[in-house]
Amino acid sequence: MNDLDRILVDLASVRDRLAETVDPVERITLMERRDELHREARELAPLSKAEMELELERLVDSWKTLQRQRIDVVKQAGDLAAGNFGFTSDAVRLNQQIDEAAGRKELEQTIADLRARIDELDT
Repeated sequence: MNDLDRILVDLASVRDRLAETVDPVERITLMERRDELHREARELAPLSKAEMELELERLVDSWKTLQRQRIDVVKQAGDLAAGNFGFTSDAVRLNQQIDEAAGRKELEQTIADLRARIDELDT
């Protein structure tokens, strides 16, 4: 079994486990592993423009999923005059921890890099 085959087998396993789990911590760990496997596969097999566009769509979907996991500080805090200042700062801190655990910076960088690669093909 070559490296790409191993990655595809691992990726299928991660996707199956991701579809089955409801534990948020395990989901984040599996999403990180999935993203790592995608990066490894990209290094081994350069993508066509169509494949890059599909990959970009998948990454953007992952980013949107991450956005849904974050706490809407404004919505949850309600009227700040009611004394919810502590909750607001806690929510901001929790969002930072969610972002860090899910690899938000890396995900956004990968999206930007892929968009740049697609743009290079268009010029």
